[in-house]
Amino acid sequence: MDSTITEMQTEKKKSSGLMNNIKKYASEYTAPFFIAVILAVIGSVTSIIGPDKLSEITDLITAGLQTSIDLEQITSICLTLAIIYGIGILMSYGQGYIMATITQRFSKKLRKQISEKINKIPLSYFDSHSQGDTLSRVTNDLDTVGQSLNQSLGTLVPSITLFIGCLFMMIRSNPILCLTAVVSVLLGFVLMIVIMKKSQTHFDGQQNNLAEVNSFIEEAYSGHDVITSY
Repeated sequence: MDSTITEMQTEKKKSSGLMNNIKKYASEYTAPFFIAVILAVIGSVTSIIGPDKLSEITDLITAGLQTSIDLEQITSICLTLAIIYGIGILMSYGQGYIMATITQRFSKKLRKQISEKINKIPLSYFDSHSQGDTLSRVTNDLDTVGQSLNQSLGTLVPSITLFIGCLFMMIRSNPILCLTAVVSVLLGFVLMIVIMKKSQTHFDGQQNNLAEVNSFIEEAYSGHDVITSY
């Protein structure tokens, strides 16, 4: 039990240290990041307003079945809806483009600094570490960081905005159904947190095992080619 708690504390320290390092290296991209956040919020808000406008059209058509359908008002709402969705598409595209650009430039910066670092590392490091493990740190680990940033940061802000906006719209429409949905989501979050705590160590082990596999392959096959050539 004590060993499990110690491992969890160690993993937490590693995660916090990694986030601090990422913040330090990504400080120059703060302004584009906030612009992407604003675009993501606007795009998410348009996605929330759209269904509300569709409900207005449905109400007008339903009310018009008994008397006459107000086509002019429906046309006006449709044009407004088209403008809203058009703005949402542009905002979402801009947010995705900015986040992808930030992620790729950040990955390029890390690769450049890793390359410079490797050129300054003494030979004693390579004597004590296998070549495959070093290559895994440069390629696989860096790709994992880049993919995580691209996938998580690109969806975090829109998801939070959609959650808050949809919660507001649900409360306004039907509080009882809103309460049911919120309780279900909270239960899902609790299960997700439990699963993440259990699986985090396995992800760490996966990267370590991947490094060992690459190390074995690199040493075995590269050494085999050298022996064969001589």
